[in-house]
Amino acid sequence: MPKYDLAIIGAGWAGFNAALKAKELGLKACLIDSRQIGGTCLNYGCIPTKTLIACAKIFSLAKKSSNFGVELENLRLNFTAIQEKKDKIVRQLAQGMQGRLSGIDFINSSAQIISPKEIKADGGIIDTQFILIATGSHPLELPGLKFDQKKIISSDEAIALPKIPQSLLVIGAGVIGCEFASLFSIFGSEVTLVEKMPLILPTEDRDVARKIEVILRKKGLK
Repeated sequence: MPKYDLAIIGAGWAGFNAALKAKELGLKACLIDSRQIGGTCLNYGCIPTKTLIACAKIFSLAKKSSNFGVELENLRLNFTAIQEKKDKIVRQLAQGMQGRLSGIDFINSSAQIISPKEIKADGGIIDTQFILIATGSHPLELPGLKFDQKKIISSDEAIALPKIPQSLLVIGAGVIGCEFASLFSIFGSEVTLVEKMPLILPTEDRDVARKIEVILRKKGLK
């Protein structure tokens, strides 16, 4: 394998932008990731969830349209089409990121640092002057609640559900938990939100958290 000035482990937004900056400075860089380019934000987090939320908002407004003199007959939710739209947006953005990597090698592999200047990846050893670790985060399993991708799922599986669940228990009322709880409640799931702290959104402003809890209760969340 060629020798690099900079090898970046993790092809999310941090790693991607670091690679572009290295290229701008005339350095030879590579991106290493065992999953898709774009990391959690593009493939499992910000982009897909905001797409689903945008669809949910339109559906929610449509259900209230008669209040504004707009009559919509036979209103229904096509969840398959919503998921297809989400996947299309993710693909388009991933292709855009891939197109900007000209001159930067993307190595689709797991990585193991074996010395300060060597990384084992893609069946070989990568020699590099510097290593940047930009591996981000991943969903945390709880004791006794291991992900089985069927009944017990993480946010990764939640954004790719083939149909809307009849009921959903969301453990953790942080930003992500509240986001998914609100989203699936609008889509028609019976949602229960569980949080061990005194308030939902425990890292946010207390007044804001209390206000959002009132809003969620009015929407029918437990």
